[in-house]
Amino acid sequence: MRDRPIQRLTPEFRETINPLASLGFLGLATDRASLLDFRAFLDGVDGVEVHATRIPFAPVASPETLACLISDVAAGTETLLPGQPLGSISFSCTSGTVAVGEKRLCAEIARVRPGVPVVTPIGAAIDGLRLLGCSRLSLLTPYLMSTTHMVAEHFEEAGFSLDHVATFDLDGDPEMNRVDPDRIASAARDVFDPHSDGLFISCTGWLTNAIVQPLEDALGVPVVTSNHALAWGALRSAGADQTLPGRGRLFRVAVGVTE
Repeated sequence: MRDRPIQRLTPEFRETINPLASLGFLGLATDRASLLDFRAFLDGVDGVEVHATRIPFAPVASPETLACLISDVAAGTETLLPGQPLGSISFSCTSGTVAVGEKRLCAEIARVRPGVPVVTPIGAAIDGLRLLGCSRLSLLTPYLMSTTHMVAEHFEEAGFSLDHVATFDLDGDPEMNRVDPDRIASAARDVFDPHSDGLFISCTGWLTNAIVQPLEDALGVPVVTSNHALAWGALRSAGADQTLPGRGRLFRVAVGVTE
């Protein structure tokens, strides 16, 4: 058998796996919702695939535990298609981005994968809300009070006015992931301030793909959620500029173009 000749073939290569974009996704080990929701917002976009990995995280999401995420970011990034092209890398934690600091977080990912755009939920949300002309927000979160204060302050530092802030005051992903999307939607309608020109629903641990468009139809203003913004930012950063129906105003505008 060892002496039997084996024909050596000549391969031909082209990018057939993800011809439009390969999207890296860095999630939390505790989170059962974010990747599912992220992919749902991208449903129907041909030629795109999400390549995900996880990093460790505590069951309670406090400002202190969230800040500790940075210690595992580089190692997690190293497992995202090593040596292969990525259109963008999404970090899937809104409050974690704020606790670590967006610049520090993006720099840590870029240290491992230089030249690949890094997208965060809070950064993409701020970009999207500005693009849609929003300046006064109502904010809904699931977080502990201390974490909610931290996220609210980040929006204020970015130049937004907050008309109303509300939270379910939950510990972390084991509780947050199980909140019924219908309850998120009803809470959003209840806490929305009529003076606001936009609503942001914070937390990648919430399933929100089914509620964005109905909430926009009911409230008459742009509605943006963490996974919603993250998926939009991941596509745009990877060079994909398609407009998509049924996913709120954010997915109906191209970068630099408002309705």
